[in-house]
Amino acid sequence: MAWGFRRQVEYRDWYGLASEEDRREYDAFGPWIYDIKAERDIPKRFRAACERHRAARFLLKVPRRVDRRDAHPGMDLYVAVLAVHNHGVSLMRLTGEGVTTQDAVWDEVAALESHINLLIGRWTLMLRDGGAFAVDYNAVSSDLMDKVTDFVRSRWIRHGEAPRVLEPDPPVTVADHYFRYELHAKRRSGPQPVWPIHVEPRDRFCRNAANRRRLSTGVMFLDAPDELIIVNCGKPTRRFFEPRYASNCIFVPYAGLTSFALASPPTGQPMRFHELMLRLDKKVIRQHCLVAPERVLARLAAHGVSQTSA
Repeated sequence: MAWGFRRQVEYRDWYGLASEEDRREYDAFGPWIYDIKAERDIPKRFRAACERHRAARFLLKVPRRVDRRDAHPGMDLYVAVLAVHNHGVSLMRLTGEGVTTQDAVWDEVAALESHINLLIGRWTLMLRDGGAFAVDYNAVSSDLMDKVTDFVRSRWIRHGEAPRVLEPDPPVTVADHYFRYELHAKRRSGPQPVWPIHVEPRDRFCRNAANRRRLSTGVMFLDAPDELIIVNCGKPTRRFFEPRYASNCIFVPYAGLTSFALASPPTGQPMRFHELMLRLDKKVIRQHCLVAPERVLARLAAHGVSQTSA
């Protein structure tokens, strides 16, 4: 190896050589999801696939996870486009073979999950056939994705039916500040009123599946006329002194539920979890509870959902 010589890095003026269209896309590029308002804002690789989505209520392009210093005009800066219509949703992804498309109408959707952990966000539509498709994004776009979530939730409202009585008797007190914040947020933004029907505060002593001592991360069930909302922190337990920043909300339409079951812990084993299983055809949603959620079970039964053995 010769001393005193450095390997020269080839320099290319990407910006100067790029077209005006590529420069405009690059100048607007960032970690946020971009709400497409004009045809010129659709990434070139997606234009043919987006032709049938001109009337979409939301048309969103999802950026590639790349540092700004590693991006340049002319490269594929967006990896997915999400189109949300009155009748359903379409997710287009950029792969090595081109753009692949996955479609679903609202009757095929079992539930919606919105997950945030610091700057990492994931928006998931669970399908009744057991599948799902998800959009990973930077949490700086959470306000926009919350609007999409509320629109999707409005699609499974049973219009024309008399609203059911919501407020529990006696009312459930929400003292945990995280769940209290989530309750206020759902009441401000949702398409229907909500009431808490089961709340377990965080940081109760418990044991995990391996019988190790842990702290619980809590859970809150909210009841709306047409949906059950589960608010949790992702995993049901955490280690002592382990920070937990995740926030998770699952929106389940009552009309799509086919059955439910509750698996109780073995007798004589305190601080163990019950497991509530919600079935929507082939999709199963599982939620751990330290206390049997009797009001949730009663609410499910009142909506005509049958209870089965675990």
